[in-house]
Amino acid sequence: MSDLQTIRERIYKEEKIQDVLEALGCWGISAEQGGKLFVAGLPDGDNERSVQVKNTPSLTSNIRSKGISGSIFDVISYILYEAKSEDDKKACLSKSKFWLCNKLNYLEYIDGFYKLTKEKEKPQPNRWLHKLQKNRNKEDGITDENEILPESVLDQYGNIPYLGWYNEGLSLRTQKLFGVGIDVRSERVTFPVHNKSGQLIGVKGRYIGNDPVVNNKYKYLYIQPCNKSIEFYNLHRALPHIKRLKEAIVVEGGKTTWYLTQWGFKNCISIEGDSMSDEQIRILKNLGIGIKFVFAYDKDKDAKFIVNEVSRLTGRLRYGIYDKDNLLSDKDSPTDKGYDVWTSLYENKFKINR
Repeated sequence: MSDLQTIRERIYKEEKIQDVLEALGCWGISAEQGGKLFVAGLPDGDNERSVQVKNTPSLTSNIRSKGISGSIFDVISYILYEAKSEDDKKACLSKSKFWLCNKLNYLEYIDGFYKLTKEKEKPQPNRWLHKLQKNRNKEDGITDENEILPESVLDQYGNIPYLGWYNEGLSLRTQKLFGVGIDVRSERVTFPVHNKSGQLIGVKGRYIGNDPVVNNKYKYLYIQPCNKSIEFYNLHRALPHIKRLKEAIVVEGGKTTWYLTQWGFKNCISIEGDSMSDEQIRILKNLGIGIKFVFAYDKDKDAKFIVNEVSRLTGRLRYGIYDKDNLLSDKDSPTDKGYDVWTSLYENKFKINR
């Protein structure tokens, strides 16, 4: 049996058709014919029954309004890569498979590289007990931890600085420090993600290929997935500097921490998103009552958003960075315009009293 059919059957058995359609951006998703058929609207369409996927092991699918028929992979190829002809669908099949496996965490089907750390599934006679314990942990406020990966996972990507980032101002030394590498198959620059103890828990990739659809929708994704909402990126490096300076700079993206570290602001951590989770708030509080927090979000976050977000961190000294002088453009991060602009923003931070 081919990987493609195995993947289709697994999606069917695990009842993940709706998950796939949601990940594609489809809307109005519903089940018809007693659950035998899923229908949905295209992300940019107005027909709520345009996309149809049969709830069978083969996942026979079609997009009625576009004349697309085949399997779930053909639907993915059309929505993500605008593949219409048979030749186009064949050319996009590997990319569609890669996207789907990443979304569903089916990494063992992507290629041999991802099988290096994939353990064979063992019988789990006490699975119900693990599930019960997990639910109890949630009730007790205990957070599940990310799985620790062997460092050998990084061997497949190497430690290879990316010329594009070097030309943007990220030094070779900085890129080496943060473990920048390359995943040739997915056309992504990679970097490892660690927990607060410095243990490897994931690998993130930035697309550098020529497909505008992928670059627009899936510029960054986790090649080795982890739960980012229970961690702060770069905390293991920044922690001693945070303790020494009694200050933590909180930013949105990992790349921003690279520039800040290069410029000497080594007390920086990233939420890897645009809003903190409850667990991330708890982590900040646990850093200590004497720590000052400086929140340096991207340009597209206004002062009201920053105040509302930061106000969730109660009982701590908090500052925000807001670009009132329009030094940044559009969705720039605080470091995108260089060192001088960053220092100006940092020196003019405002205290949040709410």
